[in-house]
Parts: sequence; C-alpha cells; structure tokens
Amino acid sequence: MKKRLFLLFLLTFSFYLVNCGGGGDILDEEEGEEEYPTFQVVTQGWHFQGRNCLACHNVDLASEKHLLIGGTVFKSADVSNPDDITQACGGNFYLQFVDQYGNIIYDGRNYDDPNSEGHKGKGNIFILKRILQNLNGDFYVRIITQDGTLLAQSYTLHTFTDINRYDPRNNPVDYFNRFSCNTCHTYPNPKGSAPGFIYPNISVNLCK
Repeated sequence: MKKRLFLLFLLTFSFYLVNCGGGGDILDEEEGEEEYPTFQVVTQGWHFQGRNCLACHNVDLASEKHLLIGGTVFKSADVSNPDDITQACGGNFYLQFVDQYGNIIYDGRNYDDPNSEGHKGKGNIFILKRILQNLNGDFYVRIITQDGTLLAQSYTLHTFTDINRYDPRNNPVDYFNRFSCNTCHTYPNPKGSAPGFIYPNISVNLCK
C-alpha cells in the first residue's frame, strides 16, 4: 500500500512539473541561501516556452513570482516543436507599450528586476506584477533589446483593462485583457487571433 501511495505521489509531482515547471539553467545554491541570490544570468534554458505563462505564474506560484504579462519569443512564427529549446529566441528582451500616436507609455526596462529567475528561461518576455501593478489602454506591443533596438512589433492594437479580471484558467484568450501572450500566439492557432508564435518580425539577426 505504501509503495502504491509513493508511486502516486511521484506521478502527481511529475505532472505538476511538466505543466508549470521551473526556469532554465538553475544555478547551484548553498542550502540556506535566500531564494533570490544576487547574480546576473548568463545562460538561458528551457522554461516551458510557448505555454500560458500566467496559468502558473498568477495561480500556482508565490506572489513575488506573479507576472503582469508574459510570453515567449521564438525564431519564427511557425515553430513545429516549442519544446525544442534551439527554436526559442535567446537574449534578454524587454516589452514596450506604444499608443496609437506612437508614444511609449510603458517601457519594460523601467520595470525590471535583473536578478529575476524569469531571465533564466530562453525566449521569456515578461514584467513582474510586484513592479508594475497593471496595464490599462490600447497599445501596440514592441519587443526591444536593452539598448532599445527593435526586435518585433505587433501590427494591431492590444487591449488591456485589468489584470485582476484576467482568468488564465477559465478564460485564457481574453481580448480585453491580453496579459498572457502565448494563449493567442500559438501554432497552429485554432483561435485565429494571431498569425503564430511571437517572433522577431523586425530584426531577425538579433535572435540568438
């Protein structure tokens, strides 16, 4: 009986890891160290890229790991296997939100924790909710490098209303709260709401 219970525990734990896993190449930490050691991430690895980021990061994880917005950048819009880490776009990228007149309203570089574990996942684009609490308005979404070089930009305005109204489990594709990028940016996409994965549609050469 104990053996069966142990096997059941292992299966359940494995299922949790597959659906809401951790971040990339985790650095070794001494026992008793703080959860967020101070370091600059150099290597990037697998982080369940292409999944609904907020289904874990706004539901299952601690509040300091909650995301305001999150997604994955791939090397092309039609990657056939998002689990292939070589198809994710490497590098630390940032989000910008631009109004219909071209004004930058939010710049992700102003809302960043460089020591966040989110930087360990290859292709991750995100803003932590503890740093920026909400987005409100209609914006073109840009992805830029640290020096402001444009990597990608949306062709349509994206509506954001209230992160507290976004339900990542029961209504992940919410056209009034587009906080979880990967729910629309998938391939093939049965929703028809995006042409495929997020990819460097402006500067392909910046994708490592």
